[in-house]
Amino acid sequence: MTDTTSATPRPGEARTRQRRRRQVLFCLVAVLFGFGIGAATGLFDEGDGNLFSGEWEALALPPWVALTLAVALALGFIALPLWGFTQIDDFKREINLVGYTGGCFAAIAGFPIWAVLYAGGFAPAPHAFGLWLLAFGGLLASYAFAWLRAL
Repeated sequence: MTDTTSATPRPGEARTRQRRRRQVLFCLVAVLFGFGIGAATGLFDEGDGNLFSGEWEALALPPWVALTLAVALALGFIALPLWGFTQIDDFKREINLVGYTGGCFAAIAGFPIWAVLYAGGFAPAPHAFGLWLLAFGGLLASYAFAWLRAL
């Protein structure tokens, strides 16, 4: 009979704890990365732009800040998630990929649907923040669907 009261974690338990610590660290890095991008945008904004209300034309950044933020956004939205997929197990990776696919479909289908509704007078003009919300909402909904289905 095996001793279950041992203070030494078994290999599977140790790997699970390590994976959870890595996941928490990954989330912390992502939050700090996003906070840094947002803070830099607010700090270096020379205009009166408001990204949340769609006033993009009033946003003014020095060229070096704009280039730096563009690289940081590419790293944060492309490189960091792709690297994160290599750090999780197959089950979680599959659910995350379903979520990403749902977000892509929401953006790809959502923009033309929104555009024809605007042309018919049923919706306001499409804008970037609304498209981002469509993609993010699609990602959350499809992730939740895949997660609930896997239970």
